[in-house]
Amino acid sequence: MNKWKRIGSFGLACTMVTMLLAGCSGGKEEKEKTEEESVTISLLNTKSELVDQFEQLAKTYKEATGITIDVQFTNDVVSTHLSEKYASGSPYTIMMVDRTDVYAFQDYLLDLSDQKWIEDGGAEYGVNIDGKTYSFPLLVEAVGLLYNAQAIEETTGEEFNWEDYNTPEKFEALLKELSEKGMEKPVAVNKDDWSLANHYFGQLYDQQGNAEETSQAFVDSLKSGEMKLGENTRFQSLMDSFDMLLEYNINSADPLAADYDMNNEYFANGDVAFWFNGSWVTDVYDKTEKIGIMPLPQSDASDEANDYLIAGASKTFVIDKEYSTEEQQEAAKDFLNWLVYEEEGQQFMVDDCGIIPAFGNITKEVSAPISVSAQQFIKEGKTQYWYQAIPGDHGTEVGAAIQKYMSGNIDREELAAEVENYWKGQE
Repeated sequence: MNKWKRIGSFGLACTMVTMLLAGCSGGKEEKEKTEEESVTISLLNTKSELVDQFEQLAKTYKEATGITIDVQFTNDVVSTHLSEKYASGSPYTIMMVDRTDVYAFQDYLLDLSDQKWIEDGGAEYGVNIDGKTYSFPLLVEAVGLLYNAQAIEETTGEEFNWEDYNTPEKFEALLKELSEKGMEKPVAVNKDDWSLANHYFGQLYDQQGNAEETSQAFVDSLKSGEMKLGENTRFQSLMDSFDMLLEYNINSADPLAADYDMNNEYFANGDVAFWFNGSWVTDVYDKTEKIGIMPLPQSDASDEANDYLIAGASKTFVIDKEYSTEEQQEAAKDFLNWLVYEEEGQQFMVDDCGIIPAFGNITKEVSAPISVSAQQFIKEGKTQYWYQAIPGDHGTEVGAAIQKYMSGNIDREELAAEVENYWKGQE
């Protein structure tokens, strides 16, 4: 019998004893006391595509352990949401956050350095500050250009291999062919600031030598004002590719009216062939499984940008230490271990959520097609460093500048100036 079933059996035994005692003296009072002492932990989910999965998880975990998990979801900016929760003294026991939030809320978080999963990937993918690990890496994700191979092949009549289109010239020739053969606008571009600024434009910080040190040095040069984006090859390369995507954008008539869910439908139905997004996209498999992810083709191929996929641990769990009780903290740590070492926990991450786990002990293969595609890059070591230490307001501020560029209100030179001014204001 595993640990988690023993917990459930022990809880059941305690309940039976309590019921027997209740018949002798103070039965009602004893029952109320037992209910009050049972552990309930709260969990914040910030991934909209996993709402149903986490709600089911709470039921599964309750059955396995007897512990209640109150799952809550927010689509708000995580840092703002948590600031409000801490200001009101009502944070969650476990919080799914972005890596930058770990640094921002470090003083409120539990040190997890002594946990078993640290040795199985936690130290490598978790957020480490001053020699201590404060986060549990929930998943490894990849950012790039999603492709619907079925839609491409049905339109062109030829087999699609992404490697054949890994330069801007070859890629644009394919877009033109698709457009001429009936798929008039074969690309979907999101308007969301997180997608534009943190994921698409974030490649500017990622593709700087494929290492944390070189990415940080580039960002530091922006902060100091030394870096002039107008003279930067990578910036120009990314913007050239962005202009190409915008030209073939199905939302080109009004790019700021683009709806994420509608883009998802366009991609799933094969109305578009390409969508810049990430391996977290899952609501497409009921339409086709012949889909995958590839690097964005661009003119600057240095750092193997056209052949390597940007990947890293993105969403991460942290545990509150300020407002949660010791019992809740222990229950939260038990839950994280359950995810890594119990079959039901692994099944939740890999099978139910279709995510790529960060832990080496988990041998389950992902089945979600886009994750399968991303995992292949990871297995072959063809990944680039994903710089995620950007400030919390980068999405809104830089995203707003890119939105102005998309709508034609500013040109590339003005966009560069706005981004430079943003970074000069950062410490």
